[in-house]
Amino acid sequence: MNCLSVATAKGRINAAGCLKLAVFFFCLFVFSGCTENVSASELSNIPFSKDGKLYSFDDDGNAKIKSYNFKSTSNGFTQKAVSTSQKSGWIIAWNKKTQELYHIDNRKKIRSKTQLISSHVYVNQKYILTQGNSFDENKGFNFTLYENIYSGKKINLNKIWTGYIDCFISDCFFTEEGICISGGNKEDTRNNVFYITSKGIHKCFTTEKKSDFLRLIDNGDKVYAFLSGRDKYSALPVFYNFKLQEYTDSENANCQINLQNDSSFPQNFDCFFGYGFAYKDLIILPASIEGQISFIAYDSSYMKINSVISDATGCIANLAKSEKGIFYLARDPLIADSFYGISLFNGKECKKILSIN
Repeated sequence: MNCLSVATAKGRINAAGCLKLAVFFFCLFVFSGCTENVSASELSNIPFSKDGKLYSFDDDGNAKIKSYNFKSTSNGFTQKAVSTSQKSGWIIAWNKKTQELYHIDNRKKIRSKTQLISSHVYVNQKYILTQGNSFDENKGFNFTLYENIYSGKKINLNKIWTGYIDCFISDCFFTEEGICISGGNKEDTRNNVFYITSKGIHKCFTTEKKSDFLRLIDNGDKVYAFLSGRDKYSALPVFYNFKLQEYTDSENANCQINLQNDSSFPQNFDCFFGYGFAYKDLIILPASIEGQISFIAYDSSYMKINSVISDATGCIANLAKSEKGIFYLARDPLIADSFYGISLFNGKECKKILSIN
């Protein structure tokens, strides 16, 4: 995150508090990305946002960054609200300022748009989740899940679920059926995970919340979750696994994975920090090791650390999966003048592809 901090939820549920929350979450989500929601075709524009502006790059062997400037707006885009389209080379992007969802072609022209009034929006090729502006003291934020019915140029949204959730979202990922979200409750005492589909909402996981964010990694059969610190402080190397269709409490020892006794565990480990992702059988955990971010690659099949990859810089958003590996937005927000750009993890190393400083 470019903004790895959290305001306490207590005492903030009023008109002024809601305004502060809106500002806070806008800062929090400008650079964050839902866990690996898109796949990159050979000529796809892979979108991302920086400072509210929309950009993309092509994974075509001659990668370069494209910028998007429209007559209606040049900023107001957030990372969680941009995605590749079902139409190859096109992009779906929601703009917070105009409150519109755009379908943008490979020539950087808006080909379709629809009004979508919301505080925050989470987008992938098939689904769009919206969050309301105000928090109901007894119920939480109002959320609505839409299915995007693909019909060429036009955006067609079909509402498939709506309801209230006490959740200040810290991460999410999409599935074929819907979306999984994680986040703290109003009291800042619990991190909870919910799975939302057209059939309804299901609470999957819960753990104690302190000064941290609960991050999610979808590995198909299981979901892995870890606590990412707001700062690089000393913490136990414990993370969790659970299934979407079940309910698991972190106190259940069967869901806990402690790396402390793994022979490959880095002894100078500080804490988990940033966003993770899955690559083949590897669960990639971003870790601060003596203040520098490395990736701990945990083999989910053999249930042990496969390797520790240095020079990861830090993952603030997962962008896309391709045959080459996982593209991610790399930055360490706590190290001034560190690399800021597109990196590629190929299973063995991290390669800096494009700088966007």
